[in-house]
Amino acid sequence: MPNKPEQSPTTAQFREPLWQRAIVGCLAAVIWLIAYLPSWLAYFVGDLIAIPWFLYWVLRDRAGRRSSGYWRNMRLAYRVGSQLGATRPKRHLWRWSRHIGWMIIDSCRMRRIGSHNQDKHWILDEYPPIQDLFDEGNGLIFATGHVGVWDISGVVGAMLGLPLTSVFRPSPMPGINRLMSSMRTRTGQIVVARKNVMFTLKKVLREKEAIGILADGGGKHSAVVAPFLGTAARSVATPALLHLATGAPIAVVACIRIGRMRYRLRLLDIIKDAGTGDREKDLVAITTRCNRALGEAIQEAPEQWFWQSRRFRHRPPGEVLDAAGLPPIVPMDGEALARNPVARHRSPKKDHTEQGT
Repeated sequence: MPNKPEQSPTTAQFREPLWQRAIVGCLAAVIWLIAYLPSWLAYFVGDLIAIPWFLYWVLRDRAGRRSSGYWRNMRLAYRVGSQLGATRPKRHLWRWSRHIGWMIIDSCRMRRIGSHNQDKHWILDEYPPIQDLFDEGNGLIFATGHVGVWDISGVVGAMLGLPLTSVFRPSPMPGINRLMSSMRTRTGQIVVARKNVMFTLKKVLREKEAIGILADGGGKHSAVVAPFLGTAARSVATPALLHLATGAPIAVVACIRIGRMRYRLRLLDIIKDAGTGDREKDLVAITTRCNRALGEAIQEAPEQWFWQSRRFRHRPPGEVLDAAGLPPIVPMDGEALARNPVARHRSPKKDHTEQGT
């Protein structure tokens, strides 16, 4: 029996419900319009987007719902002092809301950023060590987080000629996935879906290319407990797993906004040859270094961190809360945490994303 011919993207598209195609079409039109609006008008739209976001969290505060999301992260992270503790919560909330609105505009307009106008949009004084690291020929792991304009950070490597593969979380709507993928591939990136992606990422690194990973989540499978902003938190260990498996160095970076379509690439840490032979200890130690570096970026620009994420939601068993009902402050020392059996999450010896490797 002959094999059925593969469906083209156009054929698959017309099999989608009409309402989905209508949503994707309208979204694509809005993205195109925002991309070519005058800059001042586009970011005024970003301010309008920020207003309902800000009001939602203010009303949530007045309703006494400070136990999760933004307000819980504020209570935990402000304990570490520095620039975080000097910011008024309501003022911080507005700046954060405005950053979210502007970041949406940035994502729509990233097609306008390229090597021809990089000096207009980027400060890349910290990039040369990254290029030197890549030129060593061992591949490169870009580890960043939900701080700054993370959706734009993948543009840098592709813009400067690095073969960069980035990971994205697929939407239930195939049309949205095609639209978001086309926005990224237009800038020179290669995008892969997050599900069962470890085999693909290892292959890319062994071909001496670069990958980009959001490393500040609280993953369900590839996770260890490590200090983050002074609190033990379940942390994605994917960069550490890939580093130990392939030997590729890790560059912890952040793309910090300094104006309208103006960004600075921050090189926060370089991790090389970090394996000691003790896999569990190495995973915690490398992840702690990533967390510490991203924490520095958050303290540099606290209004540009995605505070809404439930970063501290999952707690280690047996943890004792302080008088304010918050987890205890822990030192930014991965070895100390690794020695504490209460603070240790299950070791990711069997990673569900590594099936087939």
